[in-house]
Amino acid sequence: MKNQEKITYIQPAGRFAKIDLEEHWRARYMFTMLVWKKIRASFGEMYFWFFWVCAKPLLYVMIFSLFKHWSQARTGVEIPYVLYIYSGLILWYYFLETAIDVSVNIKANAALVTKIYLPRMITPTVPLLANLMDLAISMIPLILMMIHYGVYPGWQILMIIPTLLVVMITAMGTGLIIATITLRLRDFQKIFEFSLYLAMFISPVIFSPSMIPEAFHWVYHMNPMVGALIGWREGLFGSASFPWGAWVYSCSFAVLALIVGLYLYLRFEHEMIEAI
Repeated sequence: MKNQEKITYIQPAGRFAKIDLEEHWRARYMFTMLVWKKIRASFGEMYFWFFWVCAKPLLYVMIFSLFKHWSQARTGVEIPYVLYIYSGLILWYYFLETAIDVSVNIKANAALVTKIYLPRMITPTVPLLANLMDLAISMIPLILMMIHYGVYPGWQILMIIPTLLVVMITAMGTGLIIATITLRLRDFQKIFEFSLYLAMFISPVIFSPSMIPEAFHWVYHMNPMVGALIGWREGLFGSASFPWGAWVYSCSFAVLALIVGLYLYLRFEHEMIEAI
């Protein structure tokens, strides 16, 4: 019996490229290696890595807490203001850093993607998991503060993981869209990063939505991160009824952003690689 050779056909991606799940599963070890590589790059040579991860949100907590104390401002927050600010900041920084990392993933991994073949969605998904390390470390001071103030979660704690998934999907979709736009408009990357930092002040990160005039609530809630941030805090502290309406809107936006981002990224990925 003659040996039969296995023939592999390589074809260019069609106009509507698809994600080969089996191919991505076979590359799971490469994905794991890239995740740990990014984590080691962030913490490998820092002796005070715990401090640097928590320093930025803690500094904001100190500044805004002092301003609140000196001005006697009404924040409309039922839980201790320190918990409110810190919990919002750590989630926002995860979203911000992940969206930016996804948007520059092709350039950041240029040495890799131009030398070997990788499944299409390996590199953009690395920041989603790698940046969870920062979030997990940032949760430690939050847990200690919750114990100090005697604030404990209720049944809403079950919504923490789904809400975090919404934020991850939103960051992924947004980052992929920006990665495609900056293919031709390089300056837009700086605009995007600046907009994310600015958006912190129009999201319920350092102040409560109750401070917004009721007539403008419908405009304010068009921000997809409003439902995610409120849901995140209600999951942690369980101080009120879970905001199902705003949360579902955030979910819908996240799914839409991911669909658009995937289409654009898969459609123009080859052009991004050629532009490196």
